[in-house]
Amino acid sequence: MSDKLKAIIFDLDGTIADSFHIGLEVANALAQKYKYQPIIDSPVIRDLSFKEFLVSHLKLGRIRLILWARETRRIISQRSDDIKIFPGIKDALEELSKHYRVGILTSNSTRNVLKILENNGIGHYFSFMYTNCPAFGKSRYLKKLIKAEKYNKSEVVYVGDEIRDVDSCIKVRMPMIAVTWGANSAKTLKEAGANYFAVKPWDLVAIAQSITGA
Repeated sequence: MSDKLKAIIFDLDGTIADSFHIGLEVANALAQKYKYQPIIDSPVIRDLSFKEFLVSHLKLGRIRLILWARETRRIISQRSDDIKIFPGIKDALEELSKHYRVGILTSNSTRNVLKILENNGIGHYFSFMYTNCPAFGKSRYLKKLIKAEKYNKSEVVYVGDEIRDVDSCIKVRMPMIAVTWGANSAKTLKEAGANYFAVKPWDLVAIAQSITGA
């Protein structure tokens, strides 16, 4: 790995923004309409990948799943003012942005991302933003981002909270920091193969410093 880390790329939901509980509320509000059982947050849920969750809990066919995803996204968008960032994230972003370029790559919409960043006063920390990434196509977007921003894979690190984030980074062969306050459990993220683990936001600063040899 290069000793010259130049950029840190963040996922948004579950990593910066504490949106999991809102997503769960919306999913449960749609349970009767789409005929699945209400979902209870539990260690079992936190150990499942997103694909495993869709298969084991929603059990929707492809067309109904697309309709469900669109409606879920629309409702969550209407509640974007309710989404707050995790405690400590702002301080970590402020410190990281002094030493590295900081960006976002997320499946959330541009409108929602801008609104969440503005509402929480953190938009100025980010140098670039890639949005509307397909739920299962993040690896392709990571490759495009790295090429567009003119980095080597060893000069960037991705920060995410889900198994699919780990899988995408493995496909791209770039390092990843898994945060343990998001959707998936620390145990599951470790089993998936994440390179680094942040238990609290300020750990991100220490990890970045360790990568650069500071």
